[in-house]
Amino acid sequence: MADRGEVAKSLSEVNKSKGNENSKKTRAKRPICDRCKRPAKVCLCEAFPDKPLEISTTVYVLQHPEERRRTLTTVPLLAACLPEDKCIVYNDVRYSQEKYQALHKLLKSPQTLVLYPDANATDLREVVKESSSSQKYNLVVPDGTWRQARLIFKRNDALQQARKVQLNENMRSNYVIRTQPTKNSLSTLEAIAVALSILEGRDEITEV
Repeated sequence: MADRGEVAKSLSEVNKSKGNENSKKTRAKRPICDRCKRPAKVCLCEAFPDKPLEISTTVYVLQHPEERRRTLTTVPLLAACLPEDKCIVYNDVRYSQEKYQALHKLLKSPQTLVLYPDANATDLREVVKESSSSQKYNLVVPDGTWRQARLIFKRNDALQQARKVQLNENMRSNYVIRTQPTKNSLSTLEAIAVALSILEGRDEITEV
C-alpha cells in the first residue's frame, strides 16, 4: 500500500496537471467582440451602420434559453443595429402573466404584431396597407431554432391570441453559416429586417 507521502505527491502532480490544462484553456479562449458578440478575428462590426437605425417600431425578441448560448445566434447582431429602447430581448420559454405582466399587456394591444407563420397569420404588407402612415407598431418575434420558436408559440396562449403576421416574401437566406430548414426560411435577424423594412416603409433596411 502506498504511504501518505506518495499519495500526497500523486495528488499534487494531478492538481498541477489540471492547473496546466485550465491555463491552456484560458489562453486558448478566443477574445469576443463586445458589440457583435463574435470572435474578434471574425468581427462583423464593419458591416454595421455607423449609428443605430432610427425606427418607430419597437422589436421584442422572445429568445429560447438554448438559443442565447449559441455562437451563431443573430440577436446580438440585431441589437447592435438598433437603439437600446427599440430592441427588447426576453429569455424564456414559458411567459407567464405573473412574471411578464408588461409583455401580456403589450400583446393585447392592436398595435402589437406577433411575427409567426401561423395558419391565421395575415400578410404583413396587407396590415400596413390598411393602416395609417403614422401608425407605430410593436413587433414580437419568437427566436430559436424552428422547433424552439414553435415551442415558445405553442406554450403561450397570449401569443396565439395576439394579432399574428407573416412574411410572404420570395427570399432566400443569406445567413449561410447556419443551415435553414427550407429554402425560403430566414434567420431571426433577416426576418426582422424584412419586417422592419415593410413597417417603416424603408427598403434599405434589408441592406444593412
